[in-house]
Formats: sequence, C-alpha cells, structure tokens
Amino acid sequence: MLKEKLDSRKCFATAWGKLITEDEAYRQLNRQIAAFTANLFQVMRIFEPSWEKRTEAICSIANMMNMAVAGTPEQQKDYVNESLYEAFNIPELCEKSSWLGGITGDSGDEWENMAGRVIQFTRNRVEKELDTCPWDIVGSELCNMTTSMFTANFDLASSHGTDNEVSLNMCQARGCGNKHCRVVAERRDVYNLPQQGWLDHMQQPVDPIHDTPRERMVKEGQCLRNGQYTQSFGEETSLEQAYHWVAQMGWVWSVQFPMMAIKDMAPDEDEFLRVFRIVFATAGKNQFMDPFAKEGLRSYLGVPHELDDNDGRLLGGYIRYMLDVQQVPYTMERWTKDETWIRVKNEDFTARYEMAPLEELVDAYEAQWNGAAKTLVSPEWSCVIEGREEETMYIKVIRREDPRML
Repeated sequence: MLKEKLDSRKCFATAWGKLITEDEAYRQLNRQIAAFTANLFQVMRIFEPSWEKRTEAICSIANMMNMAVAGTPEQQKDYVNESLYEAFNIPELCEKSSWLGGITGDSGDEWENMAGRVIQFTRNRVEKELDTCPWDIVGSELCNMTTSMFTANFDLASSHGTDNEVSLNMCQARGCGNKHCRVVAERRDVYNLPQQGWLDHMQQPVDPIHDTPRERMVKEGQCLRNGQYTQSFGEETSLEQAYHWVAQMGWVWSVQFPMMAIKDMAPDEDEFLRVFRIVFATAGKNQFMDPFAKEGLRSYLGVPHELDDNDGRLLGGYIRYMLDVQQVPYTMERWTKDETWIRVKNEDFTARYEMAPLEELVDAYEAQWNGAAKTLVSPEWSCVIEGREEETMYIKVIRREDPRML
C-alpha cells in the first residue's frame, strides 16, 4: 500500500525554491559564526603581534564577562541554583562543587555541534573529548580562550565561591592540529596542583587520558544524531532549541567577548574599523575566486542555468540564504536582474542577543558581501547597507561606479 502523503521536515526555501533542511542550516549557522570569528582574529593578529599578549587579553575579558553574567557574589548563588540545579535538572543532593560546572561546558559543546563524549564526570576529575568543532579554523588563541570561559563555569559552581578550585587544561585542540579537542579538569587539592594563569591552561593533566580511536569517532553532535541532546542528569535539549541558542549566543562568546579586547589593541576606533573592513572585504573576494566555488554555490542554492553570471541576484540569493540560516527576519523589496533590495530591521540584524547588540555586524557583512560581489558576479556590482542609523536598513546589491573602489 502506498503512503497517503509525503513525510514532513523543517526547512526553508532558497530564492530559487531549493529546500535547505533544519539539520543543514544548523550546520551552516555554526560554521558561519566560526568563519566570522576567524576573520576577526586576523584583525587581532594585525594589531597585536605577540601571541602571548593577545591570548592573555582575550582570555581575561572572556572570563570576566562570563562571571559578570552571574552578577555580584550574592547574586551568583541564585545564578548557580537557576543555571545549574534547576536548568540542568541536577538533584539537590549533589554536592555544590566545581565538577558540576562541567555540565555547562558539555551542553555548550553539544548545542554548537561539537561532537564528542564525556569520558569522566566525577567530583575530582572531569574529562571531555571532542571529535569535531566548527570553530577549529579560528586558531590556537580561541582554543585558549574557551578554557577561560570554562574556568568561570567551574568557579561559579565551586564549593566556597573561590576561584581556581580546579586545574583546567585543554591538553589537545583541533584548532592546534590535534585529532581531538580534550578538556580535563582536576581538583587542585586532590592532585596537589598550583593555581593557573591564563597561559597555563594547555598543559597535560595528571591522570592518563582516554583516546577514542578514529573508527569510533563521530561527525555530528547529539542534536543531529539523536534529534536532541541529553546530559548526565537526563535534561534534554531539542535541535530546535539548540539552533536558536546558537543563533543568539554563538555571536556573544566567540565574537562579542574577544572583540572587546581586540578594540583595545587598536590605536583608536577609526583604525580598528579601517582594518576590520579591509580584512572582511578580502575574505569576501576570496570566497568565490575559483570558478568551481561559483558553480558550487549555484548548485547548492538551486540557481537555474538560464540566470546569467552577471546577475546581481546571485549575490542577493546568497545573502538571503545567510539571513535565513542565521534566523534574521527580512522582507524582499526588489528582486530584478538590475537590483536586489532586502529590508531588515536594524535591531534584528545587530542584536542577535538582545542584551549584547553587535553593531560591527553591519560593517563586517557590508564589506564581505561587497567583496563577494566582485568575484561571484562582476566588479560592476557592489553591496551597500543603507540606513544603519535608522530603524530599518536596506541591503542593496546594485551596479555602482566608484573611482576609489576598494
């Protein structure tokens, strides 16, 4: 007997009707934020040539901001109860101790499609191993920075509100060329370990690690493999919830936090933005430099062959796709071979997480999409974002002449 109807799946349609499933959009969301972070970190390396200085700076700010979210020491008690015991279904009988902070790190990994496993989860030692990480293209500074955020999670859950109750080491990192990412937390009082500085968090742990062989490694996080993430105490997070969490918070930890430190490395705001735009513009031009990159995009988005290569809708359709992936609402105002106008609310575009708007998203994507116009379509075409000071902005793909074109 035949089926009475087709199965249903969550998806969105590209400008040419090609369906992008929720699974694929979620994969792309993580990678798009990671690519943005990689560009930002190139800006950082221009302003601060010392690996030690720039790494310490972003570690310090990321830890401070993670702790600031929890408020004053008195407010932190409520934060731990709400963010750990209630949100993660941890029984009250579990001792308030740093090891519970491992739940926050594990959940954040899985929500961002960092596929792996908890090797050990005990009072004295926590070990987490990852087989994949969308942010593995960014570089070693970010690998270090994540340990500073983990440190905040462990500190907030510590027994007496004291910092560095554990020695926390990312002893392996895919961003450093290792097969796995591996974070190990060992109690300092049990293992007789000294307090760590920001550059001391990539050492080897005391106890031996468990190395999962390649044949048992996984390529997707629990949300994609199982449709949901289930943590050690049984709390479940659906793919839909994880997707939206990344769309909001992925920008905060990997872009907003380090950008605060990177701006301080620049001589002033104007010089920061000048270099910032140049880096993103170059990244955009390089996106579609090769013919197979353009052909791959056309195939992926379902662009019909009759659409000419010198048609601005190629870039307009790609921008629409990125906005859909990033869950940014928009309205198409014009969609012709001569111009594309996309209307979007300023706060929808910049305030992915309402409490931490990111105005630099406008500068970055205007530069990147304008650069992409030159190689995806033609140097005749440009992308501009108008109305950035208004409630509504317009992303325009248009033909434009400029004797000082960048």
